[in-house]
Amino acid sequence: MLISETLNAAINKQIGNELENSNQYVAIASYFESEGLSILAKVYFTQAAEERDHAMRFVKFVLDAGGKVVVPAIPEPRNRFESAVEAAQTAYDSEGRTTQQIYDLVNLSTSEKNHIATNFLQWFVSEQLEEMANAEKRLVVIKRAGSNVLMVEAYLAHGE
Repeated sequence: MLISETLNAAINKQIGNELENSNQYVAIASYFESEGLSILAKVYFTQAAEERDHAMRFVKFVLDAGGKVVVPAIPEPRNRFESAVEAAQTAYDSEGRTTQQIYDLVNLSTSEKNHIATNFLQWFVSEQLEEMANAEKRLVVIKRAGSNVLMVEAYLAHGE
């Protein structure tokens, strides 16, 4: 087995975190769709699919490393938002938590001198830079639009 029980358990927890993120993005996308903001909805539905893919990367790693996958219970996502800013802030905050979770996994794999896991996790470290940058950019643009979120739709329609 190429993975300790401790690291296996931590990655199983992260599988749950990634699935929770996916569900949260579905809820955010659904909010935007219900507000008639189909381009923003598409952005967040795409993000939901990415988060599920991240969970599946962790699943494959655990299986390849000879560990045991145990998918934890997933908490209900936040489903109500008062504004586009609140929805985008929720996404940004989620990515911030995920970044710290990935750092914690890297720290654990490094402390265990599990170079295979540390190497695997480097993809997620790089991915979190992209995720944080994109979440922040969307949040800033939505904040700048103020109450006229249709401007964000127009901005996104023209390819950012």
